[in-house]
Amino acid sequence: MNYSSNVLLNLNTDTLISRIDSLPQCKQILEALKCNYPIADDELKTLTVSEIDNYKTLFGNHNPIYYVAFCYQWYTYQKEHEAFLMKTYVDKARWLSKTDRDNIDKVQIFKTDVIRPIIDYLIDQIKEHHTIYYYLDKYKSRVERYTFSLLTEKNELGLQKDLALYLFDQDLPFYQEPNLGHGRPDFVIDLECNDKPFVIEVKKMDVLEPAAIDESLRQLKAYLGQFPSYGCLYIFTKDSKRHLEYPKVIDENLTVRCVYIGEKTPSQM
Repeated sequence: MNYSSNVLLNLNTDTLISRIDSLPQCKQILEALKCNYPIADDELKTLTVSEIDNYKTLFGNHNPIYYVAFCYQWYTYQKEHEAFLMKTYVDKARWLSKTDRDNIDKVQIFKTDVIRPIIDYLIDQIKEHHTIYYYLDKYKSRVERYTFSLLTEKNELGLQKDLALYLFDQDLPFYQEPNLGHGRPDFVIDLECNDKPFVIEVKKMDVLEPAAIDESLRQLKAYLGQFPSYGCLYIFTKDSKRHLEYPKVIDENLTVRCVYIGEKTPSQM
């Protein structure tokens, strides 16, 4: 990240952002960011990079999250439409003096003004709000790599118990099926580092049908509407194809994740 050379800058930057996008907890954060602060492609297409400095000055202090959203969406748009990101950046960044001593200045500014805000925002979000997603994704990896065959024939209650045992082993403070007055969600996790409790609703769906998922989401949204909270619809499935479409962000407080418990090994999918 801080390496000053511009050699292989495009490749290294693409590798970094691609790696981030491949991590479910990071993808969740970035998708929510795009949902909350969408920037149209037409605007990104006509926007010159010289305006990045204007954006930073305008939003850096008053709305830094918007600036992060701008950086991420500008970067992903440029990656799709420009062959050489660094060349595009330097050519368009008119506010960078042509008399700069060398290209290193431009490389460092690109990293600190465009890439660094994205990284710092992700780190802050993971620490403050997405600890539970880390554990849920770790559980998903454990099941899909090692224990999927043990869960294939379990019913929904059995799957809830397996997840409960895992949460207990991680020393996460959770309530199982608490009475909220208008229903009982499967899990409510309350961490001191989180400003809102986290609700998990577990479902087993052999086939991922949109109608069934929508119905489960309505149930989960009803729970979330009873008190300030965020949550996850956590689906165990044997659907070897559609489960690859997840995680999926519904809004800033809600996501859908799938755990595959079918018969195919990871190498067969």
